[in-house]
Amino acid sequence: GLLQTDDRIALKEITRQLNLENVIGERVFGSFAENLAFLLEALKKGGLFCDRNSSRSVLFILDEFDLFAHHKNQTLLYNLFDISQSAQTPIAVVGLTCRLMRVLCRVTVSNKTIKLADLLEASHLCTMDSKANILHGLSVLELCLIIAMKHLNDVYDGEPFNFQMVYNEFQKFVQRKAHSVYNFEKPVVIKAFEHLHQLELVKSMDGPSVRIQKEYQLVKLLLDNSQIMEALQRYPQCPTDVKQWAASAFA
Repeated sequence: GLLQTDDRIALKEITRQLNLENVIGERVFGSFAENLAFLLEALKKGGLFCDRNSSRSVLFILDEFDLFAHHKNQTLLYNLFDISQSAQTPIAVVGLTCRLMRVLCRVTVSNKTIKLADLLEASHLCTMDSKANILHGLSVLELCLIIAMKHLNDVYDGEPFNFQMVYNEFQKFVQRKAHSVYNFEKPVVIKAFEHLHQLELVKSMDGPSVRIQKEYQLVKLLLDNSQIMEALQRYPQCPTDVKQWAASAFA
């Protein structure tokens, strides 16, 4: 799956391992389809693997099987499965993958069947946005800085900004609420901002040779509005006023 990334490369590797290269080399094939047809015929006969007088069973092990399954055209895969159904064809196909693993771990002696709910949960976890998932573990202060950056993205149409601009945007929110729950000292806010940088939610835009005070270094937020809003909905016990602040900017 990682090395043989399409059907044509996979077919070439199969013919190499089955010692069919010389046989194919003596014939002229005009297309992938003709090469595949020749391979399938050889597999059905089961007699071209070591010498022409002995038949050998063949075990196909497809590692990273999910990558094969994601191919737009799965000609090779479908044909291998098709001929493996015949009792006359001595082949078996085994797919290996680390995905839907959560589902298999739930199969026990007492629980022998895979349930639809297990598959749906595993599918959701596989498609989960990793960056948005990081937001669930942030502090409220860090989440507020993400929202402040979201404001700046909306106002400046995705142009880079710096910490001082983020801090000013955050201060507007604090002053509007007129209470001390979000009133952090600036060094604390800087630390929170640096943590977002370490988590790779924020990216520096200035080159390493540029000497600028860190409060004024240009950065870019690596999250879009939909990721932020979805994470806010899932954030455990997210303050209502923080959600409203984000939603008002979104609107």
